[in-house]
Amino acid sequence: MTAPVAKAEQELTHITERVEAMRAVLVRLLQDVVRAESFLEQNQSVQLLEANEQLVLASLGAQVASESALQALEEVARASGLDPLTQLANRSLAFDRLKRAIAHAKRQGTQLALLFVDLDKFKQINDSKGHAVGDQVLQQVAHCLLSAVRESDTVSRHGGDEFLILLDDLPQVNDALGVAEKLKDMLQLARTANDNWGELSASIGISIYPRDAGTADALIACADLAMYMAKRQGPGGISFFVDDADPLELSPAAPQGSAQGPAEPAMRALQRHSAELARELVKQEQRHLLLREANEQLVLASLSAQDLQAAAAAAQERNSEFMVGVAAELNDPMSPIRIAMAALGRPPDATPLLPHASNLMALQASLIRGFVSDLLQQEQATSSTDTDADKARLLLMLEPLDLAALLDHCAQECQPLLARREQQLQFEPAIKTAPTLWVQGDALRLTQVLSNLLSNASRYSHRGGLIQLSLQGLDARAVITVTDAGIGISPQALQRIFEPFGREFHAVGVYGEALGLGLTAVREIVEAHGGTVRASSAGVGLGSQFMVTLPLSA
Repeated sequence: MTAPVAKAEQELTHITERVEAMRAVLVRLLQDVVRAESFLEQNQSVQLLEANEQLVLASLGAQVASESALQALEEVARASGLDPLTQLANRSLAFDRLKRAIAHAKRQGTQLALLFVDLDKFKQINDSKGHAVGDQVLQQVAHCLLSAVRESDTVSRHGGDEFLILLDDLPQVNDALGVAEKLKDMLQLARTANDNWGELSASIGISIYPRDAGTADALIACADLAMYMAKRQGPGGISFFVDDADPLELSPAAPQGSAQGPAEPAMRALQRHSAELARELVKQEQRHLLLREANEQLVLASLSAQDLQAAAAAAQERNSEFMVGVAAELNDPMSPIRIAMAALGRPPDATPLLPHASNLMALQASLIRGFVSDLLQQEQATSSTDTDADKARLLLMLEPLDLAALLDHCAQECQPLLARREQQLQFEPAIKTAPTLWVQGDALRLTQVLSNLLSNASRYSHRGGLIQLSLQGLDARAVITVTDAGIGISPQALQRIFEPFGREFHAVGVYGEALGLGLTAVREIVEAHGGTVRASSAGVGLGSQFMVTLPLSA
């Protein structure tokens, strides 16, 4: 008990003692007045009556002061958050603790329970034994409730014979039911030891945060609604809140044959109205929570979209700078190739293979020069403010091409690479027994495509492995397939295999670092010819297949 409450109680005790003493003095004086009136003169009687009036006024003043002190005591108790009768937390303090507990549970992701306790047949005690006995019973019930819960829980008097119990940091929902059963048993044990209790029991309704409601008002309404459900079970019932409960069944049914008083229909209507309001409050709270969560998700999505957009712009800028650097670096290998070509022409290094080596190196230099030129043109078109899409396209020198002859030439060019790794290339074009497949294409570009696919198949296949190259016509389109039994491609890498720098990470340990631009160039060249390229694999270690389709020439 706080110091202001104790001080107010002491003042009230002193004032009460003074009032009682004044009343005793007044009684004696009245008796003296009655005796004096028989033998005193009229003027003396008048003086005594005036003195009596002064004493009466003083007594009334003391009574007013006593009532003021009692009111001050109640105000001090209310300000301190305690109920004057039971010394439990009052409604204001309990509501404040409930809001703080909900905020804590929301931050920690925990749950809590609220028990609404209503005493059954308490009105009979007040009617039969008086309010003084009723107040004493309420104090005893408050003591039982406090002894049945943890020190961290909050027991409050909600009003009249109704109590609220806040169970914070609830591990499981069934723990609230265990506390309610314990309260029921302790009240039953206390009833057997107190004759004044009669048939007193308690109906208990339970609501859970956040399952039933998300605010203090809605949680109390749910617990109140659950308490009416418990009352329908009979005295001493316990019930959890159920959202789809019928409000018409919340009031306990009257026994058959019992006479209903004139207030019974009005009471049932009031209960139905209260239950409907509670359910509507819960539904509104649930809708509010859904809208708030949707709003939070929308804000997070908007922020994420802005971050992703900024990251994409930064990545695009870095990629553009890197592509320019790659193009500049690719210009350097042409100088060593020219030096090697000049060195091979000096005796005694001249052999019958020198012309073939010279032609091969010249062809590779030409390929690198064309690739560098394409990179620079595409980068300039991408960074330019001009929106003309034709500037970003590859410049093709189209002519009629025999695909079978082109594939045979590419297979011959890749033989040195295959021989070093003891690999075999199986090339069986389907056109041996069919008409020649012609396309309108750039021989240099398509050679770059096929050489890239064959070299990749060789690099990422095991030593001594088999690589298959096939060609067939299908519905006015030529289909070129390169199949290997190498390290394969993961499903994640398949989605980005043709993007710039979209390498398979487990392939880096097999062949080492690479730029990751070869398959991007393959896709750009094939699409510039009006065709498509697709990669497939059964998984890591299960080989891969690349299928190129090109439109046949009329």
